[in-house]
Amino acid sequence: MLQQPSTKSRVLALLAMTACLAACAPVKIQNSWKDPEFGGPLRKVFVVGIARSDTNRRLFEDSFSRSLQNAGNPAISSYTRIPETGPIDRERVREVVTMAGADAVMVTRLVRAERGMQPGYALPAAGTRFNGWYREAAAPTVINQYDLVTLETTLWDVKSEKIIWSATSEIFNPNDVPTATGELAKVLIAKMRKDGVL
Repeated sequence: MLQQPSTKSRVLALLAMTACLAACAPVKIQNSWKDPEFGGPLRKVFVVGIARSDTNRRLFEDSFSRSLQNAGNPAISSYTRIPETGPIDRERVREVVTMAGADAVMVTRLVRAERGMQPGYALPAAGTRFNGWYREAAAPTVINQYDLVTLETTLWDVKSEKIIWSATSEIFNPNDVPTATGELAKVLIAKMRKDGVL
C-alpha cells in the first residue's frame, strides 16, 4: 500500500522551494567598487541611462530618479536636459550638469542580456489516486524559460571628473522597465548609502 508523504517531507519540500526562489532574487549585485580616497557623500545625481530605445531610456531615468528622490537624494533625468540620443560633446555634458546643480553623474548601461532554460517540476493535481510518494517521484519535468540582464552602473564625481563608485548587477526576469528599474534602484541605492557615496 502506498503511503502519503509525511508532514515533515512536505515541510522540507516547501523549504527547498523557498530556497530556490531566494536564489533567483530579481536583482543581485555581482561586484562593486568604491574609490578609497573618496571622502564624503554626494547629494544631487544626474541620472543617465544608456539605451537603444529612447522610450526605455526615459522610463529608466524617470524611475531611478524617482527612487533617488524618495530616498532623500535630489535627482535629474538626463533626457530632460539632453533629449537627443547618440554621442554627446563632453563640454556640453559638463555645462548641462553644472547648470543642473548636480555633483554626481550616474551612468547605467547594458552589458549583457541572456535567455536560458531552467528545469522545474509539474505535480499532478491533488486528489489523484496515486498521490503519495509515487506522485512526487513520477512528476514530469518541465522547462522554465528565464531572462537574465547584466548592467553596469558607474557614479562619477562632477568636481574631480573621476569614477568614485561602480557596480555590476543582474536582473532576473525583468518584466517591464519601470518595475525592473525600481527593484534595481532599491538595491543599488542601499549599497551606495552603505558605501558612503550617497
